[in-house]
Amino acid sequence: MDKAQTIKTETESLLGKMIEKFEVEVMEDAGVFQVVIKTDEEVSTVIGRHGETIRAIQKILEVILYKQVGEAVDILVNVNDYREKQKERLEALASEYAGQAQSSSEPVEIKNLSSYERKMIHEYVTQNFPELTTYSVGEGRDRRLVIKTKE
Repeated sequence: MDKAQTIKTETESLLGKMIEKFEVEVMEDAGVFQVVIKTDEEVSTVIGRHGETIRAIQKILEVILYKQVGEAVDILVNVNDYREKQKERLEALASEYAGQAQSSSEPVEIKNLSSYERKMIHEYVTQNFPELTTYSVGEGRDRRLVIKTKE
């Protein structure tokens, strides 16, 4: 069974229930299947508020694939370069908050981030601000990211 073809078929089936016109391309990169969705219409329907729908689609596809192939399959869904735009936005946010943490020497908290967004900011701050550290606090929806100077 070709996993890429199965992912494409299942993605098209799922999207067909949501929107009319779209294209799906699936590529494998280091064991992660990249599902690239292109659509001119109803982009917000597929991405959702703060990327909630795109993450849900990704999770649903992972569950479907697990049932079909009997093993976990890592999938990353991207719609109209949403992930790239999201990364740029998160890097700008991280730079802004890192600057605040540096200038005030006080810890700065960022709320309302998904686990993926927290991970992206952790990585960005670690790579670009060696004098700062990041960690997460709280549980569930109240989880937040803290940026502070190293001691």
